[in-house]
Amino acid sequence: MDDVARQAFATASGVLVAVYIALWMGLAEPYWAALSVMIIANTDRDALFTKGVLRVTGTLIGVTLGYFVGQWMEGLPVQQAVLVTASAALGTYGRQRSAYGYAWFYGALTFMLVMLYTMVQPQDLYDFAFDRCYEIMIGVVCGTLSNWALGPRAGELPAHLVAQPSAATPENALRQSLIAGLGTIIIVLIWAYFDLPQLPQVLISSLIVVDSDPMATRHRGFQRILGCIIGGTAGLIVIGIDASDPWWWTAALFFGVFTFARLHLAKSPNAYIGTQSAIAYLVTLVGAGPPTSLDPPVDRLVGIVIGVSIMTVLVWAFNPLKSAQKPA
Repeated sequence: MDDVARQAFATASGVLVAVYIALWMGLAEPYWAALSVMIIANTDRDALFTKGVLRVTGTLIGVTLGYFVGQWMEGLPVQQAVLVTASAALGTYGRQRSAYGYAWFYGALTFMLVMLYTMVQPQDLYDFAFDRCYEIMIGVVCGTLSNWALGPRAGELPAHLVAQPSAATPENALRQSLIAGLGTIIIVLIWAYFDLPQLPQVLISSLIVVDSDPMATRHRGFQRILGCIIGGTAGLIVIGIDASDPWWWTAALFFGVFTFARLHLAKSPNAYIGTQSAIAYLVTLVGAGPPTSLDPPVDRLVGIVIGVSIMTVLVWAFNPLKSAQKPA
């Protein structure tokens, strides 16, 4: 097998192991463990290791800070909304300007999710924070070990932490961060007014597509929606056949992730369709075990489409048509 196929196989294997460990531990949302394996997947071992370390670091900082600030802000919805908005802006700015932007982004994102729990389910704040840390760490560890055992350069150690150059000028990063903050508060207000489903998925999906290049954001938004349709439809077909059969569910989970991971890992203009297809496939198929109802996965898919659509419209409205220039 070539490097892409080997890493796709390693990714699918890591997803299965992560999901079953999360289920065995009784964690609330095992699909977060699966998503962590998928998101850090890379044929470059150093890049995979770097994303894994930064994802865990950002998660731990975001959960810890969010947990204590969340308790302090309980019952203060205006202040909570301001903190969520500021966190979205700061995480977007850090993602585009810092050498370790991935940690900034996921730290801010995790902080936001914890704050949202203080708004809607404050009684479950500790359980959410505890489960989220374990879900992310399980996914990162399984993804890293599966790469070392089965991926390209299997058995070769060690991997190195690699800093990345800034992705945008300070001015452009500031503009995108303000758009991200504005989009976040609009999404929260729309969610509260219309009682929309799956606010965390709405926010996560919307912020991920904000790129340092506005044209890239537009392109990624379209690819994310298309990938959501492809992956979600594939997942719903698996559920419709018989998701209650654990053997069928396990086999479908493995081969679906393998297929989408190959596209995700390929160096092609459409690779992001594979990324989003895999994400939608996982959030559709993985709940607290094999899905027994269509409602939760459909709600998660609706959340993704809503978030991406709102943020993409804002990017179109507040950025010039000409693509922003990246620094030399």
